[in-house]
Amino acid sequence: MEAGTRVLVRRSLLVVSPLDDRGLTDAANSVADAIVVDLTSRVPKPQRDDARRATPSAVERLSGSGAELLLWTDPKGVSADLAACGFEAITGVVAAVDTPEEANSIDEALATWESANNIPNGTLTMELVLASAKAVGNVDQLAAASRRIAAMALDDETLLCEMGVASSGPSDRLLYQRGKMVMSARSAGIQVHALGHIGDSLVDRAVAARQAGLRGALCFNSIEVLALNTGFSPLIEEIEAARQVLEVMQEAVDGGRGAVAVSSGQMADLANVRGAQAIIAWSEAVEARESLRRQPASSQISLE
Repeated sequence: MEAGTRVLVRRSLLVVSPLDDRGLTDAANSVADAIVVDLTSRVPKPQRDDARRATPSAVERLSGSGAELLLWTDPKGVSADLAACGFEAITGVVAAVDTPEEANSIDEALATWESANNIPNGTLTMELVLASAKAVGNVDQLAAASRRIAAMALDDETLLCEMGVASSGPSDRLLYQRGKMVMSARSAGIQVHALGHIGDSLVDRAVAARQAGLRGALCFNSIEVLALNTGFSPLIEEIEAARQVLEVMQEAVDGGRGAVAVSSGQMADLANVRGAQAIIAWSEAVEARESLRRQPASSQISLE
């Protein structure tokens, strides 16, 4: 994977409420890379305590899915939300935050929870969600707020709603916000999860996002999971082309040349070797994730 980026495969982050019985069944039977048990994002505040009480059962139902289990929380409720989870049930949290101070408060709560459960400090990861204009404005500071932060995601629907902008239309209404998040996250060496705007289908939008350096996206319906996994996985022809670039470039280096043409007509030089290496590394990470899913649940280990 790209230099400085943690090995993480979350092509599809399926968000589900612990109160949604049908949604939990669909999530458990899906091929999502990560399932996010939502206690705050789409759960009405009066139902939050009910959601917490339902979380242990929900986590148990999802534990055999082969997906990484995450908890969607917020700065004010993170301690109570963590207490609702079973020991070692989750690998990290997802949270929409506006300021680095809010991210720090979640970091501290995670450290306290790890200490109380004899878990090594820093084990649990954080994925920050940008869902407000204020968060976008603070994205540089958010990306550097904690070493736990493994990725940043864009909640398109919530952000557009806050901005008072229609969610449909021919133009990319979040081009600036997405680009700003990508630059800040990549500078901090963390992944970016969001969909592209170009494309007639969900797969096309995921492909466009992947080719722009993004690695996954949030989804709220299990029927979207396969499309995201497909679009955010390298195509066979892309992998073969990348391998050819690396092979030909190695021959050029061995022969004392700085550049050489491959069979496709593309020039293989030091400038595009890095891109080829990124494609190969991502394909290997995806394959490792798929292999992990095929293992019995009892033998699975985290990719973190």
